[in-house]
Amino acid sequence: MTAVGIAAAFLGVSSAQTLSPDEVRVTNHPYFPRPVVRVESQLVQLEVVVRDTRGRAVCGLTKDDFAVYDSGKRRDVSAFSVDASAGMAGNSQSQTSPAPQGGVPAASAGRNRPEGRWIALVLDDMNTPTGDLARAKIAAGRFIGEAAASGDRIAVFTTSGGETLDFTDNTAALLAAVASAESHPRSEAAGLAACPRITDYEAYEIVSGNANVLQAKVKEACRCVGAPACDQGDQNSGQIPFPPSLGGGRSGNVVAKVQVQAEQTWEQARKISQTTLEAIRASLGELRQTRPGRRILLLASSGFLTGTLEDELDAITDEAVSAGVVISSVDAKGMFTETPGRPINEPSEATELPTSNSTLQVHSLGDRLDSMDSAMARFAESTGGQLFRNNNDLDLGFHQIGLVPACVYLMGFPPAVDGKYHRIRVEMRRKNHEFLQARPGYFARRGSSAPQTVVSEALDAEVRGADERTELEATSSETPGAAATIGRQLTVRTHVNLQNVSFRTEKDRRVQRLTFTAVLFSPDGVWVTGEESVMDLTLKPESYERLLKSGISGMMTLEAAPGAYRLRIVVQEAVDGKMSATSKELRIPEA
Repeated sequence: MTAVGIAAAFLGVSSAQTLSPDEVRVTNHPYFPRPVVRVESQLVQLEVVVRDTRGRAVCGLTKDDFAVYDSGKRRDVSAFSVDASAGMAGNSQSQTSPAPQGGVPAASAGRNRPEGRWIALVLDDMNTPTGDLARAKIAAGRFIGEAAASGDRIAVFTTSGGETLDFTDNTAALLAAVASAESHPRSEAAGLAACPRITDYEAYEIVSGNANVLQAKVKEACRCVGAPACDQGDQNSGQIPFPPSLGGGRSGNVVAKVQVQAEQTWEQARKISQTTLEAIRASLGELRQTRPGRRILLLASSGFLTGTLEDELDAITDEAVSAGVVISSVDAKGMFTETPGRPINEPSEATELPTSNSTLQVHSLGDRLDSMDSAMARFAESTGGQLFRNNNDLDLGFHQIGLVPACVYLMGFPPAVDGKYHRIRVEMRRKNHEFLQARPGYFARRGSSAPQTVVSEALDAEVRGADERTELEATSSETPGAAATIGRQLTVRTHVNLQNVSFRTEKDRRVQRLTFTAVLFSPDGVWVTGEESVMDLTLKPESYERLLKSGISGMMTLEAAPGAYRLRIVVQEAVDGKMSATSKELRIPEA
């Protein structure tokens, strides 16, 4: 899989805008090619690593040594086995493992082989500044020299462009691929405006309802152009001079404008994090297609926010655990220090910032850094990996995270079907070990998850295909748009006739899920960019009758460099699995 730097963004579902919020829910994310073969399980799968006070994996435990709790309720473990890697380079204790009990989860197949490993090295060039990435590349290069010499197969990925080198033990080629990676930030660290300066983390806190952060940013906004402080004006109306950079002219409600800037900033950050997670998932998919053996995903990143992306994190965890992939990360920031105030390389429109801003930065620094690393920590905790952070010795970091546990306990239990998030707690019945690693929770599906798996696989196969399908009546149009970050925008509009679409009935609602996928391929069939949007409909009777007559439309926008492409558009409904699929040759013109 080879891809160029791309971006994609969802614009909206035009027909759904007349629906009430409880009738439609739209989620979207960049579409990456997914593996043809998936190993799915109807169990919630856990990889549990137990470590002693020196960080070494503890082997020789049995099913009876563990207790698993799902949202506080004790669950019976219906599948249990031990993955022991005796013979892996001395990274942990090596003890004889007990025989499997109660069946073997899918994750255990073929994983006890001590020979060379399969390693996906993911360089997060979208969220890692140039300096951090340079240090990470040096350390990664040294790690590659040792790993390739030991027979490991390594592939190199970047979050902005996908795979840059397929699995190989060619050290020279690997070093060249790592050296070619460059930082490609998709947003400014200061946010959308220089004053008030609202960072991604501050925007998330404001959107989440943190009144202290909002108050500090409102005070900063008041001083951005030397205007009187808010407490000198009309606090009820908030009518004060406001920076033109925020689109407010010379007057406006300062609180509302700060909130709007925060929402826009967080929406941009959320989409960047979504793209990052999809790139990680795509590299995981490539890793899953390798031959049996030890599989490791190593992520080098300065961190990214995932505050509202629990579903995406859980999906990656599920795929990693089912494939027996250990995910470990190096925090490229190293030992991070920061002084209050604006960085010296950032322009400022304010001559003096409120004291509350410096106080906010000091008090929130620790929480902000933890939030930036939370996804990496969760992946490590859930798959038996490690997170190396707060240390400038990145050579040591790559060495440590490149070591897999000597033994992993694989467990499974039937999932709930209530559509809620369930917290998982795994405890040792003997409290004599320092710490235990296991995934923190999972998202339960409503009803059986098997139909969703079939639907997903069928859609992926159709996206890869070229034939027309007309089970759904759908029409599409596309329009080249404005200049974008990496070329031009292409707006794709797809209209679906709902008259031959089945809906489930739940109480007084009609329920259906529509999945819209638009993908650009190069003339020689190489995936370039794609977007996938899922529309969950829970329609009231009057809305259902109206949409039967009008149909429903979705719009997406893709960004790609000027040139010739094949556009593949696939729409699928979830009740019967009907699809519409079309292909069209097109050219994106020069800006």
